Amino acid sequence: MPKVVFTYFDTKGWGEQCRLLLTYGGQEFEDRRMTHDKWPELKPKTPFGQLPMIEIDGKQYAQSLAIARYLGRKYGLVGDTLEDALEIDQNVDLLMDLILKGAQIYRESDEARKETLYAEAIKNVFPGYLEKLNSIIEKNNGHIALGKLTWGDFVIAGAFGSLKMVVPMPDIEQKYPAFQKVIDNVYSIPSIKAYSESKK
Repeated sequence: MPKVVFTYFDTKGWGEQCRLLLTYGGQEFEDRRMTHDKWPELKPKTPFGQLPMIEIDGKQYAQSLAIARYLGRKYGLVGDTLEDALEIDQNVDLLMDLILKGAQIYRESDEARKETLYAEAIKNVFPGYLEKLNSIIEKNNGHIALGKLTWGDFVIAGAFGSLKMVVPMPDIEQKYPAFQKVIDNVYSIPSIKAYSESKK
C-alpha cells in the first residue's frame, strides 16, 4: 500500500471529499491539517500554491476534483464505460458551476454590492441550478449519477457546507431535499460513519 499524506486546512471545505474517498478505499493516510499561521511557509512548496494536496509515495499532486476523480477511478466509483465517467463529470461540473457563481459573489469586498448581487442570484440564478441538480439526484435514486454510488456523491457530501456558505439560502435543504439523500447515502457507509464519528 502506498504511503499517502493528505494536506488541507483543519476544516471540511474542499478537502473533506478526498478524506472521505480515502477512508472509503481503506487507504491509511496521514491527515495533515494545516494551520493558517503555518500556511505561508508551506505554500511555495506546493504544486500550485494552494490546498488540498496529496502526496503519494513522496510525489505531490493538487486540485481537489482531480484528486477526487483519481480516487474514484482507484476505488471503482466511476461506472463501467467512458460514457458513465462522462455523466459523472458533467453533473459534478454543473455543481461546480453553481459553487463558482456563488464564490464570485462571496469574494466581493464591497458589502453593498455583494448584498445586491446575492439578492439577484438568489432570485434568478441559483434556483435554476439547484432545481436541476435536485432533479438529477431524484432521478438517480439519491445519487449524482448512474443511479448508484460514485465519486461525485463524495464531492456533494464533502462540499455541501461550502456550497451553503457561498449560496446563502437558509431553506436550501427544505426546497431541495435530494441533496440530503446523497449526504445520507455517503455517511451511512460504515467506514465513513466511523470516520465522521471519530472527528466529532
